[in-house]
Amino acid sequence: MKIESLRTLLAVAAAVTVAAVSATALAGDDKIETAKTTIKQDAKEVGQTIARDSREVGQTVARDSKAVGQAVAQKSKEVGHAVAQESREVAHTVAEDSRKVGDAVSHGAKTTANAVKQDTKKAEAAATPHKADNPK
Repeated sequence: MKIESLRTLLAVAAAVTVAAVSATALAGDDKIETAKTTIKQDAKEVGQTIARDSREVGQTVARDSKAVGQAVAQKSKEVGHAVAQESREVAHTVAEDSRKVGDAVSHGAKTTANAVKQDTKKAEAAATPHKADNPK
């Protein structure tokens, strides 16, 4: 909306300039000087308006950019915290599962060792001659 108002001001200034030059060319030297002064004043006012509007637009853009940057930083921080929390939970689950697997392997090894021990005793008992078997 500001750019359109600037264009309108420039168009009005140009029209005033053309009209003033045309009118003063017919009227004489005094009127030419008055027209020049009017044109300079109009151009100065248009320039000041453009500068003021440009400054306002620049400030608005800077303010909006800062707000967007802060929002992006906040969202990035939230995502980072969520990822860290998920990682902690996954690590805890993996550690718990590893402990369960370790317990199961240990239990299996103990069971196997006990079975081997019993089988060894049975085999030794079967291989040892008994007194009843030897009639001396």
